[in-house]
Amino acid sequence: LFISPAGIAMLLWCVSCVSCVSFPCAVTAILAVLYWYYPGVIVQWYKKYSGYLIAGLYRKQLTVNGITYAYYERLPVGRVKGEDAPAVLFLHGFTADKMMWTMTIRHLPKEWWIIVLDLPGHGDTSFVQNAGYCASGMVTKLNEFLEAFGLHHLHIVGTSLGALVAANFAYQYPTKVMSLSLLCPPVAHRLSEDLATEAMKSIEGGGRNILLPTDVDELHSMMNVAFYHANRLKFHRRMSAALLDEQLPKYDYFKEIIRDLLKSQEDVKALTENITTKTLVVWGEHDKICHPSGAALLHKLIKNSELVMVKNCGHAIPVDRPRKTAIILKKFISQIKSLSNSDLSPEVI
Repeated sequence: LFISPAGIAMLLWCVSCVSCVSFPCAVTAILAVLYWYYPGVIVQWYKKYSGYLIAGLYRKQLTVNGITYAYYERLPVGRVKGEDAPAVLFLHGFTADKMMWTMTIRHLPKEWWIIVLDLPGHGDTSFVQNAGYCASGMVTKLNEFLEAFGLHHLHIVGTSLGALVAANFAYQYPTKVMSLSLLCPPVAHRLSEDLATEAMKSIEGGGRNILLPTDVDELHSMMNVAFYHANRLKFHRRMSAALLDEQLPKYDYFKEIIRDLLKSQEDVKALTENITTKTLVVWGEHDKICHPSGAALLHKLIKNSELVMVKNCGHAIPVDRPRKTAIILKKFISQIKSLSNSDLSPEVI
């Protein structure tokens, strides 16, 4: 009962009555106790309630072919989903989850129908071993989810690994994708070996993977690489340790996904040259994982594409610059119907 919302409310009321302190003081006292002695409780609460409290997103699940997919959904306000409300699917990056999109979605139009998916093995979505997690395998699983969900035409927004999955999905199912937004996909080093960053070499080199920290110091080092604004995103060591405890049991899943992706590296040049969907390429100017020079190369290969470079931003664009990310996506997706096939020029924001 203690860690339930009702239990905490009762405890706060009792503390404020018995000790004759104000309710705000009681709240502060209880939160301090939780922070110092039960940080895992705060992490669990954040996972459970942050999507709704921040962006009005509801937590839902759907089981398809043995995998239980966790996702957020926000229904459009004043419109009929799938008819006059655009359906927008968001895909997160490697080792992240659907929560990385909440601050961005908070600033997106309430008229949009929004679905935010946890990829297999990530967040609250289950994982089936040896089920094939190469790019094409991930696309197959995504298509199975969308078919079961009943979504056949949509806009897809993906970041990092999610962008790689989104690009492959648009290539395999072009008639289903109304627009494609790719935020720093891990393709620069495959287009040019000179663009392999030290972080990418760590991720794909078979040694210690910088994205799989095993202690708090490694976690903070990872954040310095992934985020431009790392210092204002870091937690106290107790909270960081609680966050790490949530991730560690999933490391075997993440390692299998990386192995499968590396075993079957698709021809990125051929893939991107054959994407016909209207595409937005977004890249952080200070990305230390996927080299920023890959942005121009990708923009050149995808014929009907627009490029936006984001200032003061690292690899995790939706976390580093959530409001700016929302502005960029809103501008692109809202104008899809009026876009022509003419060349779209790069833009720096």
